[in-house]
Amino acid sequence: MELNKDICPICHRKVSGFHYIDYREKVNIDCPYCGRYKITSWSVLGELRDRQENHDPDLDMSIALRHLAEGSADEIELKRENYQRIKESVRIPTDPLEVLDILLQYCRRKATRFNIGITLPKSDIPLLYIHDENEMQAVLVMAQEMDYIGQYQSDKHSFTFSLQVKGWQRIANLRKIGSESKQVFVAMKFGDPELDKVYEEAIVPAVELCGYHAYRIDKDQHNDKICDKIIAEIKQSAFLITDFTYHRGGVYFEAGFAKGLGIPVIWTCREDDFDNLHFDTRQYNHIKWRLAEDLKQNLIDRIKATIDDS
Repeated sequence: MELNKDICPICHRKVSGFHYIDYREKVNIDCPYCGRYKITSWSVLGELRDRQENHDPDLDMSIALRHLAEGSADEIELKRENYQRIKESVRIPTDPLEVLDILLQYCRRKATRFNIGITLPKSDIPLLYIHDENEMQAVLVMAQEMDYIGQYQSDKHSFTFSLQVKGWQRIANLRKIGSESKQVFVAMKFGDPELDKVYEEAIVPAVELCGYHAYRIDKDQHNDKICDKIIAEIKQSAFLITDFTYHRGGVYFEAGFAKGLGIPVIWTCREDDFDNLHFDTRQYNHIKWRLAEDLKQNLIDRIKATIDDS
C-alpha cells in the first residue's frame, strides 16, 4: 500500500526520512513538522494514502504528533486502535488571545537577549497549536496589532521578528502569575473512594507542607462552564499534579494543556495501573505509588526538587 515517499502522509510537507519495514506493511517517518513516528496499521496506511491522493492533510494530528514527539525519545506508533485517541490527546486552542500567550511563551524560551530578534522555524508551527503558514501569519499580524512584536519577515524556512516592550510586559505578567501563585491544580479521577482518600491523606498535606494549597475542580462551587473554569484555574496555578490512575481522558487533556502553556506538571499513577498508561505520557517521570503515605513523601520530594528549585 504505497505512499508518496517525498511527503509526510499526515501534514503533506516534505519529509526528512521515510522508509518501509516488514515487506512494506509498516513505515518509519521523520517529519520536521510532525516529528518522528511510525505507522504499523495496514488500514491506517490505506487511509493516509487516500488522503495524499486527495490532498487532504490531517493537520490536527500533525499538531498532536509534534507535541507528543517533543516529550519522547521514541517514535510514536500509529495504529488503528490509537489513531483517534492520539489526535484528541492534545487540545487545540480556539481563543486567539490564548494562542498569542502561547506564542509569547515560545518567544520567552527562545530569547537569549532582549535586543536579539526571534527566529521561529516554520517547522515549529505545530508547537504553537497552529495549523499552517497562513494561520501563523494571521497570528503574527495580530501580535503586531497588539504591539507585542515588530514587523515580521518570512523566508522559505522561518519567520523573524523582534519583541516589543508590550510583548516583554505580557511575558513578565505570564511569569508573574505562575511564580506568585500558591495554587496547585490537581487533576485525577473524581468520585472514587480510594482516590478521594489519597487526595485527602497524601496530595493535600504534601502540597500544604511545601507551602501551596491544592485545588480540585469538583471541590469548588461555581456557576461557570466547566471547561472554561478548568482552563482559568490551570492558568492561575503554579503547577499541576496529575494522577493517571484509571486513565480519565480529562486528566490527559489538563496535563497537555498545562504543558502547552509552560506550566510544570508532576505526573503520578498507582503502581498496579502504570502499565495501562497511554504511551504518549509514559515517557514522563511518573511517581508510582502503592499507598497514600508513599505518594505523600514522594510528592514532597518531587515538589522540592523540581518546583521550588526551578
